[in-house]
Amino acid sequence: MDETTQTTQYDKLSKRIRYNVEIHKSEENYKEIIDSLLEDSKFIALSIIYPYEDYSELELPKKYYNWQIRACIELYKLAGKKNVSSYSENGLSWTMFKDGLSNDLLNEIMPKVGVPKVVEENV
Repeated sequence: MDETTQTTQYDKLSKRIRYNVEIHKSEENYKEIIDSLLEDSKFIALSIIYPYEDYSELELPKKYYNWQIRACIELYKLAGKKNVSSYSENGLSWTMFKDGLSNDLLNEIMPKVGVPKVVEENV
C-alpha cells in the first residue's frame, strides 16, 4: 500500500475507532494500535489470497480496502477475552474465532487459484 493509501486507510479506521485516553493511554499508543491492526488485517487477507506465494512484499488489492477496515474493527473488538464465538455455562466450553475474525468476514476473501511456483536458487 502506498503512503497515500495507508494514510487514507488510517483516517477511515480512526473515524471508527476513536481515541480514548482511558483505553489507549497515549496518542502514540493509539497510533501504534491502529497501524498494527491495519498491518495484521492486510497480512491475514494476503495469506488467504496468495496461499502459495511469498506475499510479504505484495500489496492488498484495492477491492479489499473496505474489508480491511471491517477486519480491523472486528480484530479490535475481539481482542483478548472477547474473542469468543460461542459459550456454554454448565459444560464450561467456548469456541474462539480463527485469527480473531468471523467466518463471514474470512469467507469474503477469494484465494488466487494457480500452481505453486518453484523458486530456483543459484548454487
